[in-house]
Amino acid sequence: MAESDAEKTEAPSERKIQQFRDEGKVAQSKELLAGIGLAAGGTALLLTTASFGDAFHAVFDALRQHLSDSELTSSDVHLITAAIFLNVGPPLLIVLTAGSFTSALAGLLLNNFNMAVGALEPKWERLDPLTNFQSQFMSSQPWIQLAKSLLVGSAIGWAAWSAVSAHLDALPILASLGARAQAAYLVELVTAFLQRVIPVGLAIGAADYGWQWWRLQQEMMMTKEEARKEHKEQEGDPKIKGKRKQIARQIAMGQMLTRVKEADVVVVNPTHYAVALRYRKEEGRAPVVVARGLDLIALKIRAEATRHEIPIIENRPLARGLYARAKLGLPIPAEFYGAVAQLLAIVYRRRAQARGAMRLR
Repeated sequence: MAESDAEKTEAPSERKIQQFRDEGKVAQSKELLAGIGLAAGGTALLLTTASFGDAFHAVFDALRQHLSDSELTSSDVHLITAAIFLNVGPPLLIVLTAGSFTSALAGLLLNNFNMAVGALEPKWERLDPLTNFQSQFMSSQPWIQLAKSLLVGSAIGWAAWSAVSAHLDALPILASLGARAQAAYLVELVTAFLQRVIPVGLAIGAADYGWQWWRLQQEMMMTKEEARKEHKEQEGDPKIKGKRKQIARQIAMGQMLTRVKEADVVVVNPTHYAVALRYRKEEGRAPVVVARGLDLIALKIRAEATRHEIPIIENRPLARGLYARAKLGLPIPAEFYGAVAQLLAIVYRRRAQARGAMRLR
């Protein structure tokens, strides 16, 4: 194979894309899902700041009340824990549920709700220690992941520090403030943190997803030989395809021959062409072609007409014209109305004569 043929220069086919989907190979980004979950949870947190403020205020009151005593008993610890769960638990549950649910839903949407059954099938090569060692330590993938983790950590850390550093001056006087003021300060600090971190997280996730999508597209690219082979498989073996066409033609011809018995007349030339016509007033003003054929098929139409006592009339120009212009199952063209009407008149006259002869007997 030529070197240029081995290069992946062809766009992936629908079959190749579906194969990757079935194996669970789709563009995925944990960073993007984490950013979406953080955005949803952070939004829920910002919408429930009032609830969190009241919750923290109640917890601080409980802590001050019990910590002011000279001794802290086990029952005090239980009461403080209960106060934390009862006050902070409900709004915190809303935030966590919003984040996890939105992240899971985003994962399904990015995957087009594709359930990759093939990805669940056991693959023994995954148990090969040599292959695992090479993929973990001898490839560039681990280093790319390390660099990406360092970049994400640095960006998130910078965003968090830029948000928190503006509020550090208030920390020394925080202990002297009341419980409600402390709760309001904490909510303000968390809000500033989320307002900086969420956009950074979403931007990093979107960039990572774009990178993963591009890598997947490159992996799905096909060589010219693969494209030719797949096209040949989809088209099928020419011999098998020809056999299918032959069988289809035989079935169609068999169905056509069974309709010759419905005809009123068969126009022939005299052996090369045969066109069977049927005329019913309720079907329209023009006769309909129920069978047509050339050479061997024409002989079969003649034989079928003879078996069912259908009149056979030789008219070479008309037979050739009908075969060339008329379509099977459709009315004849208007240019043949006069000639066919004359044939039908002959057929009807013969039928009338035959019925008269039967009466005389």
